[in-house]
Amino acid sequence: MANTTKKVKVIGTRKYINQDSGEIEDFQVVNIDERDFNFHKIWLNHIINSLDLIGNQKTRLAFWIVDNLDKENKLTMTYRQISEKSGISYQTVSRTMKSLIESNFLQQINQGAYRINPNIIFKGTRSGRLNVLYQYNSKDKL
Repeated sequence: MANTTKKVKVIGTRKYINQDSGEIEDFQVVNIDERDFNFHKIWLNHIINSLDLIGNQKTRLAFWIVDNLDKENKLTMTYRQISEKSGISYQTVSRTMKSLIESNFLQQINQGAYRINPNIIFKGTRSGRLNVLYQYNSKDKL
């Protein structure tokens, strides 16, 4: 479990104009820093490279998919194309893709188009993620 602390630092006093009365008043100004500790911080690119070295073909395929997503978290390729481009056997691609879909890591949009769950991985802005998340959740309702 991660912990946070707040560090309060008094910066000094500043003069502000009271909007209601128009008077100039002195206020004490403080800066509050929230700090975290006891976290495991992960730099995704480095951990992916490390796990790729020790992982099996299924792990390598999952990382390959993440590395080949478009800005909407989509991978648009057939199993055969994925196999050819990743260098992983068709049989392993087929089994792994099915497992990733069943685990809600990946969603099949249509034949040859897949989207990673943006609650798991997303690269981009908050608004971009929310848009993709809406699309991901809407697909389940169709």
